[in-house]
Amino acid sequence: MSASNISRRGFITGAAGAACMLALGTVSLLPEGEICRPPGAQDENRFIGACIRCGKCLEVCPNACITPARLEDGIVNMRTPKMNFSRSASQLGGRMGWCDHCTQFNGGIAKCAQVCPSGALSLQDDSSFDTMKLGVAQIETDWCLAWMLKGCTLCKNACPQEAISFDAHKRPHVNEDLCNGCGSCEQACVSLESVSMSAGDRSATTRAITVHPLRG
Repeated sequence: MSASNISRRGFITGAAGAACMLALGTVSLLPEGEICRPPGAQDENRFIGACIRCGKCLEVCPNACITPARLEDGIVNMRTPKMNFSRSASQLGGRMGWCDHCTQFNGGIAKCAQVCPSGALSLQDDSSFDTMKLGVAQIETDWCLAWMLKGCTLCKNACPQEAISFDAHKRPHVNEDLCNGCGSCEQACVSLESVSMSAGDRSATTRAITVHPLRG
C-alpha cells in the first residue's frame, strides 16, 4: 500500500481504504451515482479511486456549494466532495450556494478542479458553465408550492439556463436537455420551510426541486 493512501490521522483513503472497509464487512454502499460531484468528476469509479479526501476543493469554492459526504452517503463516499445546494442564505454568509463554474470569480475555470492534487477532478478542455452537466433538477410535486397552485415562481426566476417552464396551470416543469445541474433552482426553493410549517403530516424532507445525479 502506498504512503499516499495513509492520511495524517492514520486513515486509509481512496480505493485502498474502500477495499479495506469492504473486507471488514462494515461498508454500506449506495448505488453508483447517488451523489452529485463537482465539475471535473468525469467518472464516478475513477473519482472514488483517485480522491484523497484532502478538502482543497471545499476550501476554494467561492460559492460554498461543495461539502464533504457523510456516513449516510455511504461509507466509501465519506469525506469525498459532493454538491450541496440546500443550505439557507444565513448559512452561506452571502455566497451564492450554487455552481456557476467559477464564472464570476475565476474567469470560468472551476477552482475545485484547478486545485485538486490527485486528478480526481480534471476539467476537459471545453469545460464551462454551459457545457458542464453536474446533474439534472427534478420536482417533487407533492411539496412544490406552485403545484399547490400558490403562485410560486422562484425556481424559474433563478434558473440561468431557462430550463424551467410553466404549463397552463402555472406549474413548473424541467427541460432535462437544458438543465446543467447548477443548483440555482434548488438553492432558491422555499418549499422546505413553507410546506413543513403548514402541511401537517405532509411535511417536506427536502426542497421541492433538487438536483439529482445523471443516470447511465
